[in-house]
Amino acid sequence: MGNPKFTVLNEKLRGKIFEIDRETMSIGRRDGMDICIKDSTLSGHHADIIRSIHDGKSVYILRDNDSTNGTKVNNVLLSGEQELKNADLILFGGVEVLFDAGESDGEVSATTFQPTVTLDLGSLDSSLTTAPSLTNLNPLAAEEQKKHQTTRMVITAVLALAGLALVGLVIWAVISLFTLGGK
Repeated sequence: MGNPKFTVLNEKLRGKIFEIDRETMSIGRRDGMDICIKDSTLSGHHADIIRSIHDGKSVYILRDNDSTNGTKVNNVLLSGEQELKNADLILFGGVEVLFDAGESDGEVSATTFQPTVTLDLGSLDSSLTTAPSLTNLNPLAAEEQKKHQTTRMVITAVLALAGLALVGLVIWAVISLFTLGGK
């Protein structure tokens, strides 16, 4: 029997697996969480996953701990607790994970101690983001970005010309003042 697991789907940690191997596991960005993901979109103690037995089978309950950015299951905001099903998509703040229930035959194995796993997203490439980027799905996104870049360039050029005109005006005023004062 394999333990259930979360598989991270976001860019920075894509493919990282967190095995759910205890009765209760804490999830958050604070050191000491059983599943620690140092990402600013997660709360210190964001959520808990709880293994429970119903009708002789193991079920896994996800509980949000009033997190700042919330927890979604299959794009529905979680309020309180929800039983997870195999292949549920979970969004802890801005970090998306896939729940894999594993092979479950209803037996509960003895709980074993596993060291806390801490992931520091700050140490990874800062040009990446954990928030999903949908610009590659929008055919007009590249065109919009070009328009915004062109607009920024035009505004910068206008401001630079206005600055030069102001400097020229000040120089003209100073020269006029001295030539008028000398007569």
